[in-house]
Amino acid sequence: MSFEEVRHKLLSEALASPNLLSDLAGLENYIAESYNNRSFIELLQNADDAKASKFKIVKKSDLLFVANNGRVFNQRDLESLCRSASSNKLRGETIGYRGIGFKSVVGFAKEIHLFSGEIELTFSKELTKKEISQADRVPLIRIPHKINVSENNRFSQIKNELMSEGYTTIFVFTGITADEIESEFESFKYNSLLFLKNIVKTEITLNNTTITEVIKTQINDSQFKSTLKSNNEVTNWLISNENQTAIAFSILNNEIVKIPKEESLVHAFLPTEDINGFGVLINGNFSTDPSRRHLIFDTETKESIKQSSLQIVKLIKECINSEDKDSIGKINALVPYSDPRMLQFAKNSFVKSLLDEMKLTDIEFFRQIKLPPSWLNYNDYLKLIPNKTNSLNNNHYSIEGFISLLKFLGANETNFDEIKNTVNITDISVLGCVQITQYLFKSILTFGNIKESEILNLKILFSDGIRKSISELNKESRLDDSFVSLLLENGLTEFDIKQVLKKYSLTIPLKLEQNTNEQSNSFIDKKENKFSVEDWFNNSSKQENYNTSQPTLKKWRSAEEQTLEILNMNGFRLEDVSKQNIGFDLSGTDPNGNEIQIEVKSVTFPGQKFRLTNNEIAVAQVKQKSFFIAIVRQTDEFLEIALVSDPVNNLSLNRQCVQWIWECESYEYKPLKFKI
Repeated sequence: MSFEEVRHKLLSEALASPNLLSDLAGLENYIAESYNNRSFIELLQNADDAKASKFKIVKKSDLLFVANNGRVFNQRDLESLCRSASSNKLRGETIGYRGIGFKSVVGFAKEIHLFSGEIELTFSKELTKKEISQADRVPLIRIPHKINVSENNRFSQIKNELMSEGYTTIFVFTGITADEIESEFESFKYNSLLFLKNIVKTEITLNNTTITEVIKTQINDSQFKSTLKSNNEVTNWLISNENQTAIAFSILNNEIVKIPKEESLVHAFLPTEDINGFGVLINGNFSTDPSRRHLIFDTETKESIKQSSLQIVKLIKECINSEDKDSIGKINALVPYSDPRMLQFAKNSFVKSLLDEMKLTDIEFFRQIKLPPSWLNYNDYLKLIPNKTNSLNNNHYSIEGFISLLKFLGANETNFDEIKNTVNITDISVLGCVQITQYLFKSILTFGNIKESEILNLKILFSDGIRKSISELNKESRLDDSFVSLLLENGLTEFDIKQVLKKYSLTIPLKLEQNTNEQSNSFIDKKENKFSVEDWFNNSSKQENYNTSQPTLKKWRSAEEQTLEILNMNGFRLEDVSKQNIGFDLSGTDPNGNEIQIEVKSVTFPGQKFRLTNNEIAVAQVKQKSFFIAIVRQTDEFLEIALVSDPVNNLSLNRQCVQWIWECESYEYKPLKFKI
């Protein structure tokens, strides 16, 4: 079927039914309004479906040239272009399949000219109206016409230049409105190219030229890295493919990072306006409304959501069994922004549907994962559990929201019965003893689900600085003041403590009944001794030059993150445990391989007071010389760190009755400086 045959067929239909032509004109206008600010996207999609690798837009005066280097038009393509809802594309093999998207371009052009292979034609309402005078109104894209010679000459130079660059299909839009084109361009998002199958380069020239390139590096059969370059802006992504779905992780400074919720869009190869609720981009064979802005939850979309859930769960399972940096980043990005348990009460949405599918994906796997009980810190939990094979590592546990997600997917907390037999034979911290005591005492008083005999011989109380069981206490025994303070800070009252001890016929006075506003206490005396520090920090007070081994510091990072990076670059081997509430922020070894714990305190000026909680004091008491305070001050140009060792013995601390904190108002400040 030649161009003339297609034209004759469509013209005959229009002459036979001019009212139908008028109806098609109304449909065309509706499509253009529905696809407002999406025409560039549609043209890009059509080029990708034609297996083009390059896509170019050039504006000259009132002319707009849109070109691609894909497969040229044949007669079937031409007829599909002219008709409405008559696409010869197959869903799943191409992005477009409805056959109406191209009609969206009528909103910003008076005439459209097409050059593709041997096909050269014009779409013009004016020319169509002359031939179908009986119609009240006519569509722009329906009847193809021969190109006027003089009109052809007007844009032949740019057309020929595009062809010489290898572009095989060129659309020329005439009579365009500048404001409408600018609006189209501003709404175009460059990460729209991420999930396209073929296009790797776009060039758009309106007032200025914007060139975007996609560079793909294959990692394995299911993953590749994608670098998106748009003029001076570069973004990097890790794309994970599974069946017909894909997950895109943002990479920043060689680390996988969670993208903001408002940017976490669902893609149906091209972006919709629906939020997926996770810190990634999700692409699949989702159904959308005619504007492609929003999802339709039909059978195809539900199936694609199911496939997405399978992929996400598979990634989580792989990452749980790995401790590399990318695994931590992936899990963090795959944690939803909303608590999954709360979403069950929300109206239907993509994220709710996806989480519901994830919950059904591999129930048995998640049931086998044992989580720390909410009342016990992670470090002591690891010491107490007899079987560590089904537990998370420290890095996974510290990911915000991950524990809630695992519970939603079927993971369970370890119960007291599973750890009670290892309490006495394990070197758990003061905080661990406090937390176990708090849990057991509350259970006895409130729920009555703990047998009193079960805790009689547990060494979880501190008396005279020694771990003791209730059976080892007598009427002359006293609980350590700092231990009682921690019990109070962790939710028990003096009345609670006395009530439980009374059940065991113990009446033990609590030292906290004394005046709590005293300026000293039983285990902290005012010292005049200057502190000393480990290894490379010993001579910091004499240092006048800045450290030459400079890390890459960012002003927006927390004091804990800055300190961790600096110390690890100087021989320490530390990890961030600040989210675990165990009495210190950083844990690991110093340059000599000795155990070290560091609590980070941020100040705005030297000599500023800082406070220590009872948790921190309790740990400092036990750890002593391995426990440090890092006093961190950040200015516009520098980051300063001063290390204070053994704060219990080297600092002057005053007890203040403000939720049982310890305040330091006098310390020696000799920091190292690092450029920011």
